[in-house]
Amino acid sequence: MRRIGDIHTFEDRALQRWMTRASFAVLGATAALSVGLMVALGACAPEALDRPLAGVLGIAPLSWFSLCGWFAAFAVVTFALLAAHELVHAALFKLFAPRGVHITFGANWKVGMLYACAEGVVYTRRQYLVIALGPSVAVTVAVLAGALAAACPVLGVGLAGVHLCGCTGDWYYVRTILSDPAITHCEDTTWGMRLFGAGEDPGADDVDDREAAA
Repeated sequence: MRRIGDIHTFEDRALQRWMTRASFAVLGATAALSVGLMVALGACAPEALDRPLAGVLGIAPLSWFSLCGWFAAFAVVTFALLAAHELVHAALFKLFAPRGVHITFGANWKVGMLYACAEGVVYTRRQYLVIALGPSVAVTVAVLAGALAAACPVLGVGLAGVHLCGCTGDWYYVRTILSDPAITHCEDTTWGMRLFGAGEDPGADDVDDREAAA
């Protein structure tokens, strides 16, 4: 197996700039969609609008208590989604890893990132794409479904969008993998990931041994 390159997530300034731009783009789209949905529901289906927001639009009496509760729920669930995101990564790491592999969790407070890690496990290209995109899909669907069940669609859109802002690092991994068809395997590390392709290089023996064990 030939080593193609590494991604040092916490040190790569280009990656972090890309993540920042993508996060702001998602945040702007989320704000526009949330406001648009609130106005549209208020005009066409006020019974479907989050009850605390009906008062903001003058459709119902404004309750500051309910509105503060809405924002409190937004804040609490946002933090819960950080944990849910990493748990989905961990579950997928475990699913595709050999039996007995230990999944670890950590944080780099300097750049404000949490992570789940399957140190030393080599995954196929397809497996790593599923692992990287898993939280973007699973958590977003769960948030929207839960918000609809709670009759808070605007809250759901806002939470889903804020969560997706935190998925941009995963998207960068996916973008990198898809941009190079030569990448066939990825190894997860505490500092980022290693990228491999077909072929041999002088430093490949250890990686081949780990993959054989998988």
